[in-house]
Amino acid sequence: MNPDLQTLIELQQLDATIAELHTEVQSLPQRIAQVESQLAEHIQAVEASKKNLAENQRGRRKRENDIAALREKISHYRDQTLEVKTNEQYKALLHEIEFHEAGITKLEDEILAEMIDSESLEKKLRETERSLAEERSRTEKEVAEAKQRQQQDEVELQASRTRRAQFQSRLQPAVYEQYEQIARARKGLAVVEVQDEACGACHVRLRPQAYAEARTNEQILNCESCARILYYVAAPAAE
Repeated sequence: MNPDLQTLIELQQLDATIAELHTEVQSLPQRIAQVESQLAEHIQAVEASKKNLAENQRGRRKRENDIAALREKISHYRDQTLEVKTNEQYKALLHEIEFHEAGITKLEDEILAEMIDSESLEKKLRETERSLAEERSRTEKEVAEAKQRQQQDEVELQASRTRRAQFQSRLQPAVYEQYEQIARARKGLAVVEVQDEACGACHVRLRPQAYAEARTNEQILNCESCARILYYVAAPAAE
């Protein structure tokens, strides 16, 4: 095989690896941000559950304080009934007592409803806290794995770039420049295998003479359609 062609094949394979590594290195921070965003959503869910439960508890405390205030008023009105001079004053005090007792009953009903609500709110809080703990554990694991993978990729990427420079140094400048021009024009794919007597990229069938030349791998041959560099891999011999 033509030495430059062999190097070009290896260079193409290496460039594909470099492209994959580069894409993964670039995507890992986004993946880390994504899992951390999911964790933040779980944290917000816990905070919302805590807030709802706290509001429920504040409401109950307020109503309990309101009941205490009404009972104090009722006690005061009852004391006054012992001191009134007229029947109208007595009836007026009884009316106030009944009014405040009805208010107490209403507040007690509201407290009971809030106590029932608090049970579901406490259950919801326990569920969101359990879910948060699971998500936090998963996030820590995924972030650690992603950071480790990123470090490994960067090391491998640096090693691949060093190897690439070695491949480049083995090529004639004109050959390397041709490879680069084709790669830029063809989304990184400059060297392809001949398959079924056709270019492995654009699938245009080779002329018989071109196919015969490609089979020898003795020269750098370009596809007449897409200009990619062609090489041929012989089928394994049948056993």
